[in-house]
This record gives sequence, structure tokens and C-alpha cells, in this order.
Amino acid sequence: MEQLHNNITSGHLGIKKTLARVTNRFYWYGLRFDVEQWCKTCDICASKRTPQRKAKAPMKQYNVGAPLDRVAIDIMGPLPQTKKANKYIMVIGDYFTKWTQAIAIKKIDAITVTRKLIDHFISIVGVPLQIHSDQGSCFESEVFQQMCKILGIEKTRTTSMHPSSNGMIEKANKTIQNMLFAFVSSHQKDWDEYLKPLMMAYRSSDHATTGVSPCKMMFGREVTMPLDLLIGRPKEDSNDDINYSTYAKELQEKVGNIHNFARRRIYKSSELMKKCPSNFL
Repeated sequence: MEQLHNNITSGHLGIKKTLARVTNRFYWYGLRFDVEQWCKTCDICASKRTPQRKAKAPMKQYNVGAPLDRVAIDIMGPLPQTKKANKYIMVIGDYFTKWTQAIAIKKIDAITVTRKLIDHFISIVGVPLQIHSDQGSCFESEVFQQMCKILGIEKTRTTSMHPSSNGMIEKANKTIQNMLFAFVSSHQKDWDEYLKPLMMAYRSSDHATTGVSPCKMMFGREVTMPLDLLIGRPKEDSNDDINYSTYAKELQEKVGNIHNFARRRIYKSSELMKKCPSNFL
């Protein structure tokens, strides 16, 4: 093997070529293992061998600290065209509160997407500090960029061909698809009729990351469900003489406590995802 691997006429070639040279001339028990070990422990070969895995930077965390610090947006579809000619779902989600809005749209041009974002999200919950999306043409358009500039919104984008960098909204897409699957008809042309009630169900349920429902995170109270109208809610201790300013102050303190609790949950969840990312796929 000194002659068939190390010698200048052998050129320190790899395991396969060295093995072929040896087997053409000799045979003994464990020949393959011996050749592999010889090549692997060769100092000259080891000095020029590149790492098998590409070097990766340590995984970073991006934890938001308040509502509308960062909002994600994505387009789901095309889906089966409904009777109202809707073919796509625009999904918008807040990274902190997990408040998610799903809007049925007919087309995904820049003007439609921008108008729906303003009418169905920004005009209801407020202007976000940052919008994160993929590199879709509607989000990279001049119209969308100008809207962000006028409202003072920072626009960020995912890495090309890496949807995992917008993982929160991708996971919401999958959840919405599963909910629609349970209710749409066999012809699948009525999914837009179920979208709003299903999003109400999504926002009124405790989120796995925060441990609090998106409604409570965003508005400080739970949304009233049909069952609450039938049987009523549990009575809370309240003072009949309470005034509006006192109520507003107590609500503000309550929302602050909820947000502090959610921040701790979000941090723990991001730490767990960093250690075991497969659990969140």
C-alpha cells in the first residue's frame, strides 16, 4: 500500500482507486478495511481533505417584544376557484401576538394585495414596524414598497428558496389548510365561506408558543363565542361603580401581565426550537 498509494507513481488517490489497484494484484482477508484505514490515516491526504459538511453559522434568535413589532405575510394558492371567483388566500400574522388574518382574494397583483392588507389588517389593528415576506412579485413591487415607505414600515424578505425563514406564517398556512379540509364540500368551491369563522376559531384558541389566545394578546380579552351567548360566561368580581378610566387602567395592567407571560413563553419556545428544530416542522 506504500507503493500503491503513497508513492509518486500512485499520487495519493482516493479509497476507490487505491482499492482497485490493490485488488488487481493482491487479496487477503479484510483487504477493503485495511485500504480504507490506510487512506483515512494518511497525513498528506488528511491535510488536503476538505470538511464533509459545510461550515454553518450558529443559529440566531429573533424574538419580538410587543404587538406589531414584526408582521409576516404570505400568499396561499392557487386553490379551487370558488363561486365568488376567489383563488388565493392572503395570510397575515403578527409574530408577537400570533394574531392571524386570512383573506380570500381573486388575484395576487400588487394593487389588490396592498389594498387588502390596508383594509383588512392595518386599518383594524394598526401599522406594523416591520413586514416580512417571501420574494413574491406582489411584495417586491413598487406599489407595495411605496406603501411601506409612506407608512414608515421596514420591509424584509426571506432568503430565496428557503421558506423556513418565514416559518411562523408557513405553519399557519398548514393549520388553515387542515381546518378548511374539515368543512369544505366535496366540490371545494365554497372554502371562502368558511374562512372567516375558522379564523375566529384560530384566534380564540390558546397558541402553543405563547400559551395565550391571539385575541387576548391583541385586545386583552377573549372573543365572545356562540356558546357564551347560550349558557353565559362565568361572572367575574366587578364593582358596579367602576368608571371608564379605572377600567382602562386595569385593562392596561392586565394586557401588560399577559405580554410579560407571553415573552417568557416565546423565549423558551425559541430556545427549544434551536435545540430540536425537527419538533417544529
